[in-house]
Amino acid sequence: MEWKNMNILNIHGYAGTAENTNYSILHEAGYNVISFTIDYDSCEASEVEELLSAAVKVYQIGLIVATSYGSYFANILSAKFDIPFIATNPCVDPSTSLINLSPNYVMREMRYFKKVDQDYHANWENGIFILGNDDEILDHSITKRVIGKAKTYVVSGSHRLNRESYERQFLTEVAALINDVCNPF
Repeated sequence: MEWKNMNILNIHGYAGTAENTNYSILHEAGYNVISFTIDYDSCEASEVEELLSAAVKVYQIGLIVATSYGSYFANILSAKFDIPFIATNPCVDPSTSLINLSPNYVMREMRYFKKVDQDYHANWENGIFILGNDDEILDHSITKRVIGKAKTYVVSGSHRLNRESYERQFLTEVAALINDVCNPF
């Protein structure tokens, strides 16, 4: 498979948009990016997982990139389908991280979060992470504890990272992962 033929799934965060910064960086670099607008409040987390799982199959996704809460689903899909993922400011514990943004959503999805955490917690160490050093939404001490020894970059920025603060590292890691997928030996 040639890198230009690989489909990359982009998953935005809570209250985010499909054409977020990760999408823009990849699209402008010539990658095939599949991205959906997800209204997390209007559907159950299990339905989001089903939608994204179907997208992985239909679009033959070779790499997943995600932001914030979208990273939670990237981790699940990565484990289920053995697909690499890169996450910017990942939400590794939505029951803690989203409680101030949407307490009703968190309470509604608590059972799902507990089951998923049991099933997929160990996979976090397989991702590549880019963390803003001044994230006002997520507590990255929790993130670092969960992701363990995974490859991690800490860049200047808040929760909504400025493109210039991470674009070079992001594209370098995307290219390396695609090369690994396209040339496994």
